[in-house]
Amino acid sequence: MSRCPIAATLALAFGLLNAACRDKAPWEAPDWRPERAPQRIVAASVLATEVLLEIAPRERIVGVHTLAADPRFSLVAEQVVDIHLLGADPEQLLAVRPDLVITDAFTKAETQQLLDAAHVPMLRTAVATTFADIAANVRNIARVCHVEAAGERLVAAMNDELRRIAARGQDLGSWRVCSLDGDMHTHGRGSLFDAVTRAAGATNLAAERGVGPFRKLDVEALLLWRPDALVLAAVPGQESEERKWLHEHPALRLLPCVQRDRVVFVPMALLGATSHHLIGAVDRLQQTLLTWGRP
Repeated sequence: MSRCPIAATLALAFGLLNAACRDKAPWEAPDWRPERAPQRIVAASVLATEVLLEIAPRERIVGVHTLAADPRFSLVAEQVVDIHLLGADPEQLLAVRPDLVITDAFTKAETQQLLDAAHVPMLRTAVATTFADIAANVRNIARVCHVEAAGERLVAAMNDELRRIAARGQDLGSWRVCSLDGDMHTHGRGSLFDAVTRAAGATNLAAERGVGPFRKLDVEALLLWRPDALVLAAVPGQESEERKWLHEHPALRLLPCVQRDRVVFVPMALLGATSHHLIGAVDRLQQTLLTWGRP
């Protein structure tokens, strides 16, 4: 932290003003690739961390977002214990002297602007709603890190797995599943959950009913929909608590799928993944439906 908050504030203000007045930086071009391979990369998102650990030399990663070390949100928490953990504060990001920072669509605008004002090259990954979007993010990360071949291998492996899963799930089209959380939120068309469901071979009931990427449901609507199965994110080891909540809810316990325990619990970090690891959620959903047989 700066020892002079006023000076830091003025520096930030002037930096943002200069950034607003200048021409676009080279890294803002959609096909930008630095002249030299970055050697001090900061993964300022869980997505960037999960991808970089697969395709880039570990010694080139000098910092990762703190959420990458939280197993509730990250699938690589155990792999980053010896890497510098950074918050969203721009001063923390700059302190490790990065020559590339990989952010995402949820990174605060002021963080992006300060990094830009400090002339730190950046890549901002896009919001993914399909596996093709995930592949595009992997390729973009690989390009700016000069590890294109490794990125292509990762994308090829993901696509091969998707094809294998699709062949295995050809008879699952009659399954109508619905995502749900404790606040009655669900995900429909245009969401990664929809991509997961379709990749598994099943039907996303919310998408079928015209729901967009995210909506809070009325419990009455869900009772009318009568999904064949519910899909819930859960912290591993806490599935029984989630099951108890469903069976104690005065309305949800009336659903046939709850009464028959047709509930698919997927680890929170897996169902919420935006990287190639999301394929694991597809496999988990499909394997469970195959075990159950017909709806």
